[in-house]
Amino acid sequence: MRKLVYLALLLAGCGDNQLTLHYKLDGINPADVIHVETRVDIDPSDSRTFYVDQPSREVATGILYEVRDDDGDGRRTLLIHHDATIGYVFSPTFEFRLLPPVGGEVAPSLSITASAVGLTDTIGTTTQLTGKFNKEATLAVNLTDMRCSGVACDPTNNETCCNGTSCVNLQGDVANCGACGSACGQTGDGCSGAACRCAGGSACTNGTTCCAGVGCVDLQSDPFHCGGCGNACNPGETCSGGVCKCGTNGACMPAMLCCADTGICSPNGQCACGTSGLICSFPDVCCNGSACVDTKSDNANCGACNHTCAAPLACANGACACNGAICSAGDTCCNSGCANTDTDPQNCGMCGKRCRAGEVCSGGQCLCGGATCNQNQLCCNATCTPQNGGNCGACGHMCKPGETCANNSCSCNGDGACTGNQSCCPAGATTGGGGCFDLATDPNHCGDCNTHCTPGDACVSGHCMATPCNPPCMNGNTCVGGQCRCNGSGACGDNKTCCADGCQDLANDPQNCNACGKKCAAGSYCCEGTCTPPDNSNCTGCGKACTGANKCCVCNGSASCTGLCVCL
Repeated sequence: MRKLVYLALLLAGCGDNQLTLHYKLDGINPADVIHVETRVDIDPSDSRTFYVDQPSREVATGILYEVRDDDGDGRRTLLIHHDATIGYVFSPTFEFRLLPPVGGEVAPSLSITASAVGLTDTIGTTTQLTGKFNKEATLAVNLTDMRCSGVACDPTNNETCCNGTSCVNLQGDVANCGACGSACGQTGDGCSGAACRCAGGSACTNGTTCCAGVGCVDLQSDPFHCGGCGNACNPGETCSGGVCKCGTNGACMPAMLCCADTGICSPNGQCACGTSGLICSFPDVCCNGSACVDTKSDNANCGACNHTCAAPLACANGACACNGAICSAGDTCCNSGCANTDTDPQNCGMCGKRCRAGEVCSGGQCLCGGATCNQNQLCCNATCTPQNGGNCGACGHMCKPGETCANNSCSCNGDGACTGNQSCCPAGATTGGGGCFDLATDPNHCGDCNTHCTPGDACVSGHCMATPCNPPCMNGNTCVGGQCRCNGSGACGDNKTCCADGCQDLANDPQNCNACGKKCAAGSYCCEGTCTPPDNSNCTGCGKACTGANKCCVCNGSASCTGLCVCL
């Protein structure tokens, strides 16, 4: 039989044998903290357990504790809550004192962890700590900021904290492609699937340079990009060592025609072609002594005489191009442009086959950590993960209490998802009926789905209380002088919630997405209470999808559907 322990708790008290928890918000602004939860377990090596379940009780303003088996392992845990929503005011450091069992019993060692939670996410944690009772014993509980320079990176957008200063998507950031600080530089103008790409195709190699939107070119020999991207030589000139030349002579004056067979710059923009008396005029050059052609756009003489472009490639700016871009060796010309079908997550294995979020394209297969996920799974942290209430539609997207995950989205009783601070009450709730309700403020569902306040009472922080406002205030409004108000102004109604910046619709406000103060990343949308970065299904707004061969291109914070994504 297990021995039972009763542990006394005090904020302050007498007696030398004690354990004082010294909390420190390490790098965390106290104003960012809503709730700190501390878990106190008896060390697993000790067979004793806490004496009995104890319901949550407030021992000081905003400080509660409870004892219960919260994870079903049969052992009770002491939970200590410091909660700003019920009046606790956080400071950079604060304390909580524990007293040992009464009756002279030898005190057990304790296993202690703590976490700090902001508006929507955990923002600070401790390691597992060991605490022991002794004369004036103390334990440092340092809650270290787990965010990135004060900002929580979004795992649903594959964000990683680089250098401790900024959240970046290593799958698509050209300055941090595949790893923090790994910039594509001259090898590519974009990053997709954690690989640098040039004009949508493979990264440049073998001394070539990526010219944005054009492709990989040799700046030492390409007469249309001689010495620099877009620096075209005059018609008839060649490029050698990054310098334009007319024959063995220097370059002609701008907009002049070089008569290639003589190496002379034409003063009138015309050159003789062969012996038949044919005259070629700028910008045409003489090919085979019998035809005047513009090698900038002629499919049979592209970039040089007799250089033919085969469909689906076409001559553009002196190169056989795919939708205007030069494909690297081994790339495929798809409707969307150049693609390496071995590695391109937008064209994996074949044109138009797109991998899902988190997957990479390897060997023409969409893989998640080396495995292939089925259609009901998500790729989360390189692991195929079943969709459930903790990962619904996207990795880390949690459904609210009572909701279920179905068809890639959270649902309350088969309807839409709840928003803001709402919980989903089942259709069989004994009072007030089922649906989405804020259990902290709804007098018909106060504190839980089945508690109905006495008519005329308000629900405040989940407790029924008398109020001069009738009917009681809801939607985050407060009762002032017998009237419901939002920040001193008119009350919020319908689907609006009272936030610090006024009445807001938490379902679609990117500054208050699913909760007051929860800001989506710059450029993201708030879609049904979920921060959603622009993607092929939500490119220019929620539900505004790209069609056909177009894909969503995000450049300089602006999203658009286009066949070729080029950021200049």
